[in-house]
Amino acid sequence: MSESNFVHLHVHSQYSLLEASIRPDQLVKKANEFKQGAVALTDNGNMFGAVEFYFAAKDAGVKSILGTDVYLAPKSRFQKGEDKDTLNQPNRRLVLLAQNLEGYQNLCKISSIGFQEGFYYKPRIDYDILSKYSSGIIALSGGKTGEIISSLERHGADVAIEKILELKKIFGDRFYLEVCRTSPEWKTYNDFLCEAAEKTHTKIVATNNVHYLEQEDQITQEVLICIGSNKTLQDESRFKLGTDQFYFKSSEMMRTLFQDLPQACDATLEIAERCEVKFKLKDDSGKSIYHLPSFTTDDGGTQFDLIRKKSLEGLELRYHEAVRRNECVKEELKPDYLKRLDFELSVIEKMGFTSYFLIVQDFINWAKDNSIPVGPGRGSGAGSLVAYSLRITDLDPVRYNLLFERFLNPERISMPDFDIDFCQDKRPLVIDYVTKKYGETNVSQIITYGKLQARAAIRDVGRVLGMAYSEVDVISKLMPDKLGITLKEALELEPRLKEAMEQNPQIGTLMDLAQRVEGLVRHAGIHAAGIIISNKPLVEYAPLYLKKSSAA
Repeated sequence: MSESNFVHLHVHSQYSLLEASIRPDQLVKKANEFKQGAVALTDNGNMFGAVEFYFAAKDAGVKSILGTDVYLAPKSRFQKGEDKDTLNQPNRRLVLLAQNLEGYQNLCKISSIGFQEGFYYKPRIDYDILSKYSSGIIALSGGKTGEIISSLERHGADVAIEKILELKKIFGDRFYLEVCRTSPEWKTYNDFLCEAAEKTHTKIVATNNVHYLEQEDQITQEVLICIGSNKTLQDESRFKLGTDQFYFKSSEMMRTLFQDLPQACDATLEIAERCEVKFKLKDDSGKSIYHLPSFTTDDGGTQFDLIRKKSLEGLELRYHEAVRRNECVKEELKPDYLKRLDFELSVIEKMGFTSYFLIVQDFINWAKDNSIPVGPGRGSGAGSLVAYSLRITDLDPVRYNLLFERFLNPERISMPDFDIDFCQDKRPLVIDYVTKKYGETNVSQIITYGKLQARAAIRDVGRVLGMAYSEVDVISKLMPDKLGITLKEALELEPRLKEAMEQNPQIGTLMDLAQRVEGLVRHAGIHAAGIIISNKPLVEYAPLYLKKSSAA
């Protein structure tokens, strides 16, 4: 932070779905290039990129400021129908930044409530939620669609002043008025904000509402917005940015831009100093922290007593089953099995995964007891005799010389990972069982992100350019039939693509723009089978997403 002369506090990444083009790793790389010791991430209505951004910044030696650009419901978050969101009808917004771990957890709650309770075209919150979860959070008034400028535009200066005072009542000196200079109309807004700052004793802070890294990337944002709104670049009704200034500017550029308001740039440094979120991933001894729920024992004994009892009983049962199947099971091998079992149990206990094994065996055996087909086990988990004894897997690792150390190794501590196959039709029953057993707030499916892969990028950009479907289809079908191929690789492998680009400038534009948007996140979805089970409500650790229809 000592070398920093400015910090960007209002920044959008690719996780502001189809509205920005910055990848988190590129963001921190650019901050480093400009010798900015900190940078914020404030995506629209969500915190999808927070963890990825945090670790990218940590690796780069840049302080990450975790935040979000929230949508505010006009009245109550529960009231729907009066604020249909279109690109031509701006939302009221507020930028929230986490000061500390408590602030991060409150941001997680705010973001989650937006999806769970306030969703109407966008995840929305209200002043009740802001008041309830304001601790540890710094608030900025937002851009042109922010709460203060929107109030000024729609209702006048007096109402805007009232909003400032209302937000100051919630956040105190943690509320800042955001000044910006990305377009000419900001002069009027900034004049008001500076007057209001003096009148209400509120500090101003300079931002650039960053959506792309370089100035020439403005066309990429235009294309993304058109993809998201199903418009073409030629469509007069599409949302137009009207400026190419939403890029990541250097400290010198920002200081020059606000040379008459140096205190606004100084405030970015002040806010960056106030923010310090550190995830605790290891305990004082250096051991990784896992938030596994505790498996309840019926008799009040320890979890280790229970897993050892179940394992011994299960191994004996497996032995008798093998005898009934006339398999060659030698009585003299029993001590070897017991020795292996004791070794595995000691490793599982030492590494702290006893509860994990008990949880997994519980829902697998529940599925089997309820006639739900379960696979025999795949991957390195099949090398565990404990897993075989607990009926998590159905392959005898001793008989087939499978190594337990490939699954769990004290020298390389990591979470065990059982690959479990359930009947697709009855899988929801297993998820429902787990949810009821450990609590709805402690169980969640995993989010996934659909990306603009090579062919999809060509088709989407072709539509945005207004090209005929048949013409775009020909280009798309020239892509080599190779899994995961990129457009760059395709151009190297298929000379006809280059020929088409040289012969037709529009196809050259298509391929150039397609490469710009390739790999960016297009939408959020839900993993078909990945489930997380936690010892506490998951919102204590991460923001939650709830998939709904646009007007749900």
